[in-house]
Amino acid sequence: MATSEWTRRRWLDWFVKAAAFLVTALIGLPTLAFVVLPAFRRPRPQWLKVGRLDEFRPNEPTAITLTFQRRDGWVIRTVRRTVYVVVKPDGSVKVLSNICTHANCAVRWEHQKRAFFCPCHDGYFDLNGKVISGPPPRPLDELPHRLQGGFLFVRV
Repeated sequence: MATSEWTRRRWLDWFVKAAAFLVTALIGLPTLAFVVLPAFRRPRPQWLKVGRLDEFRPNEPTAITLTFQRRDGWVIRTVRRTVYVVVKPDGSVKVLSNICTHANCAVRWEHQKRAFFCPCHDGYFDLNGKVISGPPPRPLDELPHRLQGGFLFVRV
């Protein structure tokens, strides 16, 4: 007798193993995807409404603190980010980060000196965010923005 003969016992053994594999795959793969995939998802950029354009005075930077939710893997956290809105006399708009490009310190607008000041290492930036003095290696970061229906939106 040949050993390749399919007996009822051998067929039932094969069937039970195949069914167990199929059930495991049908339950396990979606569960594994549910657990693992969020770690690889990239957050979509959000457009946040900053305010009406006519609320900002020309050549006077205005600090705006934005609060939004950011998902990082499985964690959803509330993020607060401050930006400076600068409206030029010709109507053009710049949205600048308040983070110094040297040591990631928060900068502030000093009205008397007409410049952004970083207190960590005495860095100064002009109204456009360009370095005036100090150790910062590059200008303040400008954030993408758009005007829509008289409102200013910034992408974070």
